[in-house]
Amino acid sequence: MVTKSKNDYTTFWSILAIVIAALSIGYCFSYIIDLVGNGVERSSRAIAYLTRLMKGSV
Repeated sequence: MVTKSKNDYTTFWSILAIVIAALSIGYCFSYIIDLVGNGVERSSRAIAYLTRLMKGSV
């Protein structure tokens, strides 16, 4: 037995939500890349600093 959805626009709204999500990611992509790049740079600086602290050269 097949149950018919009460809302005939379910597929439309699902596709619209996916499109909006994809556009949002595309719009923010450069910001996300910069954020990740800064995080990696800061992490490597912190690791280098901790290494120098452990060796006693600071």
